[in-house]
Amino acid sequence: MTNIHRSALVVAALAAAGLLISQPDPQERVGRRPDGSFLLNSGAILQPAGRQVPLSTFPMASALSPDGKYLVILQGGYLPPSITLRNPETLAELHQITLPDAWLGLAFAPIGNVFYVGGGSRSTVYELAITTESKLELRREFVVTPADTRKHTDFLGDVALSPDGRLIYVSALFRNSIIVINPQTGIVIEEFKSASRPYRILFHPDGKTFLVTGWGDGTLYHHDALNGRILNRYSLGTQPMDMVWRTRAPQVEPGEDAPPYSARLFVTLGGANSVAVFGIDENKNLRRVENINIALYPRLQPVGMTPAALALSADQDTLHVVCSDANAIAQVDIRGKRSVVQGFVPTGWYPTAARVLPSKTLMVLNGRGVRSFPNPQGPNPTRKQAVLHEGNVAVQYVGAIQRGTASLVPPPAPDQLESYTRQVLRQNPYKGPNAPDFSRSLPAIEHVIYVVKENRTYDQVLGDLGIGNGDPALNLFNEEIAPNHHKLAREFVLLDNFYVNADVSADGHNWSSAAIAPPYVQRMWPNSYAARRKHYDYEGGEPAALPPAGYLWTNALQRGLSYRNYGWWGINITPAPTSGPQLSRMKDPALAPHTNMDYRAFDLDYKDADRIAVFIKDLAQFESTGQMPRLITMRFGNDHTSGTTPKKYSPRAAMADNDLALGLLVEAVSRSKFWAATAIFVLEDDAQNGPDHVDSHRSPAYIISPLHPRPRHRFLDVQHRVHAPHHGEAPRHQSHDHARRRRPRHVGRLQCRTRSQALPGRARPRLPRRTQLRDRATSCPLPRHELF
Repeated sequence: MTNIHRSALVVAALAAAGLLISQPDPQERVGRRPDGSFLLNSGAILQPAGRQVPLSTFPMASALSPDGKYLVILQGGYLPPSITLRNPETLAELHQITLPDAWLGLAFAPIGNVFYVGGGSRSTVYELAITTESKLELRREFVVTPADTRKHTDFLGDVALSPDGRLIYVSALFRNSIIVINPQTGIVIEEFKSASRPYRILFHPDGKTFLVTGWGDGTLYHHDALNGRILNRYSLGTQPMDMVWRTRAPQVEPGEDAPPYSARLFVTLGGANSVAVFGIDENKNLRRVENINIALYPRLQPVGMTPAALALSADQDTLHVVCSDANAIAQVDIRGKRSVVQGFVPTGWYPTAARVLPSKTLMVLNGRGVRSFPNPQGPNPTRKQAVLHEGNVAVQYVGAIQRGTASLVPPPAPDQLESYTRQVLRQNPYKGPNAPDFSRSLPAIEHVIYVVKENRTYDQVLGDLGIGNGDPALNLFNEEIAPNHHKLAREFVLLDNFYVNADVSADGHNWSSAAIAPPYVQRMWPNSYAARRKHYDYEGGEPAALPPAGYLWTNALQRGLSYRNYGWWGINITPAPTSGPQLSRMKDPALAPHTNMDYRAFDLDYKDADRIAVFIKDLAQFESTGQMPRLITMRFGNDHTSGTTPKKYSPRAAMADNDLALGLLVEAVSRSKFWAATAIFVLEDDAQNGPDHVDSHRSPAYIISPLHPRPRHRFLDVQHRVHAPHHGEAPRHQSHDHARRRRPRHVGRLQCRTRSQALPGRARPRLPRRTQLRDRATSCPLPRHELF
């Protein structure tokens, strides 16, 4: 086996290497730092520029009234969507109105103080007005699809008015069309087929044509506004989103020829580190003339900046590019034929939009605010039913406590911009292509088994461990219920400072499989989880949700690594067969030839212990041939629980079943011939359904292998762990490179039981016997299994 293949441990093993490196750095945990900045669960540091104004959850759009006297902000996150009316000079709130739903679309009529809001899952456009008393007033609702026939696909997003104000154009996101409404009558008069997942609508300044970005197919559509005829279609790249015009001609140097266009269109590519630039001639033909690279390290930085929105200065000389996953704004000089990135401005967490106010102050909407929070009063599955998409009303549910802000940043002088840029580089976890490479410290692991479970916090599972930073008062699944989890944490490595990047499963399964949650996932999941759009399409199959650098398995397969999948992204046969295939098809076709179709996907009525039996049967085959796949991905998630739902397994019984499955997995692998060169990595996709006294994103994780960790460990999170490349491969994405290159920080204590020498092939940990537990919901005894 080549050295490259020997070190190609994909993802988790590289994170393990980071864990095993001992450095004398001081302890750090997620939270406030002495200098006033905040260390996030992702490893990024937040210290946003300017003044911060509190907002509700996930602010995503703003609009300025035609007379410049009022600013409105749309907040479309987990809490009930709202529109706030504000003073554009101070951002003081003048009034607020709550709507049944609102998502992205926000546009003023060209005259007066009337504006329109995209109604999201309500398939409605709302007409609001600003009264003479500086209050918001809901005047009319233009219903596109009546409630009795409405489906989750009847979802409205962006709203644009024709320059004369006579027609409203609305993005029908899942109908792949643009709907035209007459605001005089409120009647839908046209529907034009357009791009896949049309995200943003922008009119040509002459008002006769408009453009649409296709979130799902990477296109830019150019339509005739009169009849919707497609004038042209341009391939852009991954996830085009926002657009702005520069109507002024570029400046040219003396002796330089003027370009053959008088206006330029700027389009963000959310799945790349770039902004596409088109020149448009007098015949309205577009030609791509430039690609602005807004990466922090322009030459070699992998994708992951997520340029998602744009703001243009009043003189049209400066373009501000919102880089959501970099927590920064790129400032670009666009006066000449070639744009120049001047620097970066630090923002809050996950900026979503920006606007230059009349005072020339830059306003940035930060989707997740300026910090994360502990949630000791977080959800408890033993107190309520776990019904999907009906909203979680726990006091400190992560979707509700993670509220946005607006940053107000005065225009920076050149020296201030330089200082901001250094700050952004310093606070971003990605440190550039020339940082030290620690991946060569990998142990001799030949096989990685990567297990993702569901929704638990550290305190909820290991708070009673007696070692590490746990709060026993918040412990729900104690050692009697989850003996194998507790024993494995003591026997191998205790990660009491491990954090997930995700808030919920929707983004969690993307971070866990692709090292990023694409813009579609980040912008749509709050709507689904708040029980407005009752649909879940975040785990494969949705074109707009595809990650820019592929998934863990696509990367492994491209490198020629053997791979086997158990439970990821399959469609279950319903009801569950008593034997044989459990899956009808796969959401990602690349998984189909590598998936055991007998292993059932997510289904809380099906026991995890039965799932593991399918893998153990395969393991016997691997033993007989002497070949086990290099990478195995596996899901068994009954620790999710069904809450107190009648006729379901009780939460403790479900967790006990999940604990048994974990024990059976470790027992089988540790008895196999592959054990000496195998590492099992186990984590939760998110931590949404429990309390934690440190942070709502802290979660249990396990590294189970005969290879020895040193008795210290580093700050580690899901982003670091998930998707690092191996030797010889260019990183696919900036968080991949962060995993292998970032010098580890040491935090907390590592509790591990070291051994005098490497374990032989059949050595195995000693795990406790399970006590007989009874499922209180069904009065059925749980399966009993004596481990080792």
